[in-house]
Amino acid sequence: TAIGGIEIKYNQELGKDITLSQLKKDFDAVYLGIGVGVARQLDIPGEKLEGVVDAIQFIYDIRDKGYSTVPVGDKVAVIGMGMTAIDAATQSKRLGAKEVTLIYRRTQDEMPCTEFELNIAKQDGCNIIWLAAPVKVKGSWGKVKQLVCSKMKLGEPDASGRRTPVDTGETFKLDVDMVIKAAGQVPFEKLIKKNKLDNKNGKIVINENCSTNIKGVFAGGDAVNGGKEVVDAVEDGKLGAVAILKYLGMT
Repeated sequence: TAIGGIEIKYNQELGKDITLSQLKKDFDAVYLGIGVGVARQLDIPGEKLEGVVDAIQFIYDIRDKGYSTVPVGDKVAVIGMGMTAIDAATQSKRLGAKEVTLIYRRTQDEMPCTEFELNIAKQDGCNIIWLAAPVKVKGSWGKVKQLVCSKMKLGEPDASGRRTPVDTGETFKLDVDMVIKAAGQVPFEKLIKKNKLDNKNGKIVINENCSTNIKGVFAGGDAVNGGKEVVDAVEDGKLGAVAILKYLGMT
């Protein structure tokens, strides 16, 4: 599809349908705005049971297939407190879940979502448990029946500046028939390393000109910062465009 001189090619996956080396041959400059898309896993026993789902896929299915085709449990636990977690929780309620509980390992002071978003979840009737982290999903006949969580307390600040949650050794159980994982997303680390891009824990490293270590290849957005707001991605796109024009000698 071509719009205003811009050609759009759909269903092109980097590393599968197209390669960075081929893009470099075909174009004078390449901008990587691939974001983050790999859901962070809980790495706890029972995670593979039927009824444990990724929030990103859950929300995508609702928007792609429609409310009438996406199954939801009666008692749903959502792990996380970011915007995706809030979205998954409120959508679960609207799909017909009788009880939805958001579980977050820190307190309200450290939550990634905004107060506005938190209030939406509360207005929709979602329950919230602070200072708790899942440690095991229990099931029966391959299906989710219970979520075991550890009670947490806050320790010293970590690299993000937020206080680190510490396991108290106490646990509690929630009867659930669905667990939605919304504990964040991680970068496409394997893809980035395979293409020999300088990175820090999977996040592409760029200089002040939005340029990577590979000449003619630029990057920005979540692929660089690890995941921020849409407005940050838009700003990075603008900065990247200016940097590319400068690189091509057009400014």
